[in-house]
Amino acid sequence: MTDQSDCIVGLGARVRIFVRPAFRQRFTALFRDVLGCKVIERDFGLTHPILFVPFPDGSGFSVEFSELAPGEYTANTIDDEHAFHGAWIEFRTADLPGCKQRLRDAGVAEFRHPGSTHSYFSAPGGQVFRLLDLAYKGP
Repeated sequence: MTDQSDCIVGLGARVRIFVRPAFRQRFTALFRDVLGCKVIERDFGLTHPILFVPFPDGSGFSVEFSELAPGEYTANTIDDEHAFHGAWIEFRTADLPGCKQRLRDAGVAEFRHPGSTHSYFSAPGGQVFRLLDLAYKGP
C-alpha cells in the first residue's frame, strides 16, 4: 500500500449489532425459526450470552443484548421515517421470494425506502435489514 486510498479495500465477514434484552427471544426466533439460520450462544461473562449467527460462506453476525441498544418502533406499521437509523444489514439468499414470504408470514414489519426498489424488514428490537438474491450486483 503506497497510496492512502488503498487503506481500506473491502468489508469484513462479520457484523456486530446491539439489541435490547427484552427482544432476545423474538430476535433469536426470527433468525432460528423463521429464516432457518443456525444460532449459537456464547457466554463471555456479560449479563446475557452473545448470539452468533454464522452463514455457510464464512460470514456471520453477532448480537450483544444490552439496555444501551436503541428501542424498537412500537406502532402497528413501520415506515422509512420511523425505522432504526443506524447501520442496516444486507443478507444474501438463493431463495429471495421464499425468504421474503417467510418473513411476511411471520408478521415481520416491512417497509420501503424512497431511494431503493428493495423491501426492508425490521427485526424485533428494530434492526433493519434487507434480503438480496445471491446474483444481485448493485451500486
